[in-house]
Amino acid sequence: MKANAQRTPLPRRALRLLGLLLPLAVLMVGAASAAAAQPPIQASGSYQQVSFTPSNFRTAGAVTFFDFTEHDSLAGTFSGTSVIQGSCVTRASGQTLCQAVETFTGTVAGQGGPGDTVTFRDVISIDATGAVQASFRVVSGTGALANLHGQGTVQGTSTGSYAGLLVFAP
Repeated sequence: MKANAQRTPLPRRALRLLGLLLPLAVLMVGAASAAAAQPPIQASGSYQQVSFTPSNFRTAGAVTFFDFTEHDSLAGTFSGTSVIQGSCVTRASGQTLCQAVETFTGTVAGQGGPGDTVTFRDVISIDATGAVQASFRVVSGTGALANLHGQGTVQGTSTGSYAGLLVFAP
């Protein structure tokens, strides 16, 4: 036995009202999200390498691979400490390229507190003289830093500076 489902059409007035209210609802949701975002923050400050521990050295021809753990102290927009864990390749020219995951604990532009963290993805280039050029991108955060987004650059040696653009937004 086959059952026929009957569709009850909506009255024209209800369709028109739905047509007017749906775009309004979408605008309101967008406005609420935009209102929750804070203005962009120009980040800047300095870092100081506290420790650097290389490990797991291996070679292939004239190329050396190694892993590392680094601890840094940061001041400025980022105020706190970082633990950086990464892998590097050093060419015969002395040029070293690294990728790393960095976990920062502290405050960002005065927001955050004990135990709040930000995780960065770092790409690092070190020339034969030891000069560092790097970029970072915010991957995630916890606590009051959970809605942080942004990216920036780093330059220096075992001490240096950073700059970037950040925003707190859902």
